[in-house]
Amino acid sequence: MKSVQWGKLLLNLNNPINALSNVPLLDELLDRNFRVVLSTLQREALTAMAYDGIVPAQLAAASPKAMTRILRLPNFIFTRLAPKMLRMDPTARSSMWDDVQKGRVTEVNDLCGAVVRLAAKHDKAAPVNAKMCGLMAALSQGQSMTGKALRQALNI
Repeated sequence: MKSVQWGKLLLNLNNPINALSNVPLLDELLDRNFRVVLSTLQREALTAMAYDGIVPAQLAAASPKAMTRILRLPNFIFTRLAPKMLRMDPTARSSMWDDVQKGRVTEVNDLCGAVVRLAAKHDKAAPVNAKMCGLMAALSQGQSMTGKALRQALNI
């Protein structure tokens, strides 16, 4: 069950990106800058998991490690290689986006914060996940960031 939980966490690391982008999931996934952010968050998480001997379950068509590479591909390759990821309601958004819009506390500390805590348990850092927690803490309803601006804010 632990591997399934961590596999699900990897997928849900997209939630704060969607909340910060303030665009539908499909539009976000079609922006390579947002995908690079997701890949970076996932790579940090995979590294922290490896420190702890955790092997996350594969919950998508590709393995978690392969997914981090696929997400970084240029759009013309990504859209051909990962069409299933793009099959969704064009207006769908993450639950974290919904929480921000309704002024509710988000689960960013249960996602990115969990990665930071797991790395810290082994005297390591997960700086991008930590910065994402900070960005989400400062986010206000209706605010948005482009993929390029988010990459700059996270130094990636």
